[in-house]
Amino acid sequence: MNNSFWQKCWERNLLGFHQHDVHPFLAEYFDKRLLATDRHVFVPLCGKTLDMAYLAKLMQVTGNELSDIACRDFFIGNNIAYQKHNVGEFEKYTCQQLTLLQGDFFKLSANAIDRIDWIYDRAALIALPTTMQQQYVNHLKTFFSSQTRLFLVTVEFPIEQLIGPPFAITETDVKSLFSGFKVECIATHEIKDKQFAQRKLDVDYLLEKLYIISIDDANGQ
Repeated sequence: MNNSFWQKCWERNLLGFHQHDVHPFLAEYFDKRLLATDRHVFVPLCGKTLDMAYLAKLMQVTGNELSDIACRDFFIGNNIAYQKHNVGEFEKYTCQQLTLLQGDFFKLSANAIDRIDWIYDRAALIALPTTMQQQYVNHLKTFFSSQTRLFLVTVEFPIEQLIGPPFAITETDVKSLFSGFKVECIATHEIKDKQFAQRKLDVDYLLEKLYIISIDDANGQ
């Protein structure tokens, strides 16, 4: 992952990828799929998304973010008091319902996080170029156990019309990246104004798709 690129975005406040509102898919689809046993959601490459504050009302949240600026901004922007201490290669920001592990995702071990019922990815996979997507997914798979489900949001548009981020990812791409896993596309929404977070994309069409991904018991994963 190009760590310096994302660090500079945060340092220079180039945050066109940051969404000022909670993603509507959460209220529309996530809440309805919660089980009584669900206790913990993991949010990789989380930035300072407001989605974490929403999720923290439902269960324990652990986020991972490269930028210390993003971590601080999340707590300050939401008026949440936090404690901070060092844990190995990571800085750990904590409050009652939420933990942010600041550091490189690819150096984060699944053993550092308690049982994960959900993984929430709204803007992590689509922020990565094609050359890095499989590496990201392979590492993400190490955080799965039998009960884990991934709530994955992607975007689709004519790839020749925009050099990302965000990067267009088709359903075929998702199934290839998560080969051997159970992949369900449960929603497709057309974004008619072509507004992605704080950016208006110059593309012919813009679709947002929601997938639920889990270990496929039939394949012996």
